[in-house]
Amino acid sequence: MKNLNRTKILVIAMMSFLVLTACGLMDIYTNLSGDNQENIEEKVQATLTAIASEKGVEPTQAPSPTVESPTSTQASQGIIEGRLSYPSEFLPPQRVVAFDVNDFDTYFMTEVQSGSTYELEVQPGTYYVLAYLINPSQVGAAPDWFAAYSQSVVCGLQAGCDDHSLVPVEVQQGERVLDVNPIDWYLPPGEDAGWPSDPYKADTGSITGDLGYPSEYIPPMRVIAFDVLTAGYYYVDTQRNQGTYQLNDVPAGNYFVLAFIREEGPDISGGYSYFVTCGMSVDCHDHSLIDVKVYPGEVTENINPIDFYAQPNEIDWPENPTQ
Repeated sequence: MKNLNRTKILVIAMMSFLVLTACGLMDIYTNLSGDNQENIEEKVQATLTAIASEKGVEPTQAPSPTVESPTSTQASQGIIEGRLSYPSEFLPPQRVVAFDVNDFDTYFMTEVQSGSTYELEVQPGTYYVLAYLINPSQVGAAPDWFAAYSQSVVCGLQAGCDDHSLVPVEVQQGERVLDVNPIDWYLPPGEDAGWPSDPYKADTGSITGDLGYPSEYIPPMRVIAFDVLTAGYYYVDTQRNQGTYQLNDVPAGNYFVLAFIREEGPDISGGYSYFVTCGMSVDCHDHSLIDVKVYPGEVTENINPIDFYAQPNEIDWPENPTQ
């Protein structure tokens, strides 16, 4: 009986010890989880750093997250688009230019090598839109022939649509303006509708060719190019026995070319006529002057004013305006 009591007392004592020990451990854990937790984390980090240094490895921190704020932007430019045409069976490459209505030196351009539509990005503003042949000489077109988006286009390009004045096109920021069609190719020759010329082409070209005269020598000559549509003319002087000429800085356009004897001969002229291109044989009878096209930035070659064989009653050539 006494042994049983001793056993109970021993069990109770051990349970009391375990309870007191558990309570103490809970207090220690609470202290560690509270005020001393940061110190422990610092000690752990210092320990890891020391271990990494011993191994020659630099500790790295996790990258900080970055937040990109969504942005909302609006296009700063607008777009003009439309279709192209050409009065022929094919559509040659064209350059479309939008000119600021208040300053023709401010413009935007796009080139269309193939296809019948265009799209041109511009700054907000008001524009005139025109289309130019990129290589007019290659298609045999007149050098000063181009198209525009005009009142005639708005009218429908029908009979009676005779107003060829340019139509202003207003473009707002981020706006797309449709059906701006520079397809008025029908401005009558010599009529001025205020259409600006192609800013990507030089204003002038050149004419060159051979000289001749029905004699043992070639007298000094004055070669004159007469504008077909206006009274304008341009000339260059040559010396005795000079067999070629080149007339530079001639504005783009259509010209008749004649050579006038300056000295040492009669007051007659030789022309660049169909008689020349025919070969000047007995079978050639047409002494009409040929319309010579001068293209901006190009040289028109083989223009030979050597028809000195026309009778006065057969021709109506221009006279020398420099005498």
